[in-house]
Amino acid sequence: MSHHRYPICPISGKLRYGERKDIKLALREADRDRARARLNDVPCSRRETRFYRCSDCHGWHLTSQQARPLRLVPATQSAVRIPEPSVQARQRAVAALTAGTAA
Repeated sequence: MSHHRYPICPISGKLRYGERKDIKLALREADRDRARARLNDVPCSRRETRFYRCSDCHGWHLTSQQARPLRLVPATQSAVRIPEPSVQARQRAVAALTAGTAA
């Protein structure tokens, strides 16, 4: 019988940890199990290397998959572009400025 106090996630089927401190302890336990297996020269099935927040059950899960790398978007692509005035609009603005200084 499992002494796990949180329910299983209905979507992923993984153990659900309710608090971040619990998941950190579970990850530390997985690290200890792997280290103990290496010392005893036996295989270990524990592969968990990180944890993540589940958007379905709003709990925490362990996973063996690497974190997805962040895709950084260059500033030129993410910046809001303000359209430049047309050539005619620029010519009118220049004409208005020169007409105002000629008076």
